[in-house]
Amino acid sequence: MQKVLVTGAGSGIGKEFTKLYLQDGSAVLAVSLLQDELDRLPEDFRFGASRLQTLQMDLAKPDAAGALLQWCGENAWFPDVLINNAGFACFGEAVELPTERVADMLELNVITLTMTSMLFGREMKRRGHGRILNVGSTAGMVPSTRMAAYCASKSYVNSFTYALAAELKPYGVTVTCLTPGATQTKFAQAGGIDSFNGKSLLRTMFDKNKAGSPSEVARAGYDALSAGKTQARVGTGSTFAAVAARVVAQKRLPTLVKNP
Repeated sequence: MQKVLVTGAGSGIGKEFTKLYLQDGSAVLAVSLLQDELDRLPEDFRFGASRLQTLQMDLAKPDAAGALLQWCGENAWFPDVLINNAGFACFGEAVELPTERVADMLELNVITLTMTSMLFGREMKRRGHGRILNVGSTAGMVPSTRMAAYCASKSYVNSFTYALAAELKPYGVTVTCLTPGATQTKFAQAGGIDSFNGKSLLRTMFDKNKAGSPSEVARAGYDALSAGKTQARVGTGSTFAAVAARVVAQKRLPTLVKNP
C-alpha cells in the first residue's frame, strides 16, 4: 500500500490532498499544527479512516524536518509520496509587519520545505523511487507590495523545486511544483488579509469567494504528480501571473497592481 505524507493537512488544499489519496487507497499521514483540525479528519473521511494517521507538529520550529523524519523512522512510516503543503503569508507593508511572524513564515515556507525535500528526497534517491510535491505559488512569479517576503518565499520554492526535479529525475524520483493562484482557504485569515482596512483586490476576492477552489487545486497537483510532471499551474490569477512574469521586467511588476 502506498504511503503518503501531507503537511498542512487539516484544512484547505492539504485536506483535499488527504481526501484524494485516501480515495485512491493510499495510507495517509496527515500533519498539522492544529489538533482540532486533525481530530475532524477521521470523521470527515470515514471511508478511509482505517488508513489515516494524524500527527500534530509545529513545522515552523527549527529542525522540524529532522523531527518529522525521526518520527517516521521510529514509527516505520517512510512515505512513498511527500506533499509539502504547509505554509502561510504575512500581508502588509514589509517594514510594518511583526518580525517574529515573518521569521516563522520563512522558517516554514522555505527552511522546513527545503529540509524535508532534502531529507526525504535523499532516502527516496537511495531507494530508487518516490514522489515529492512542493506547493509553490503564482505569487512566486510576480513580486507584490504588501506581500514582499511571502512572494519571495514562494519564488524560492518554485526555483528550488524545479532544480530538485532535475537532480532527482535520473534516480527514479519525481518532483512537482504546484503553483496555484489565490485559493479560497484559511490563507486570508492566517495572513491578515481579511482584517486589512485599506483597498485590496485580494481582500475583495476572498470576501466575495472569488478565489480558486482548493479541491480543484489539489486535483491538479495530484494529477500532475501522478503523471510525473514538473509543474502544475492552476487557479485564479495564474494565467495573468505567468504572462506578466514573461513580458514585464521584474523590477516593474510590483507597480502593476496598485492595491494587491
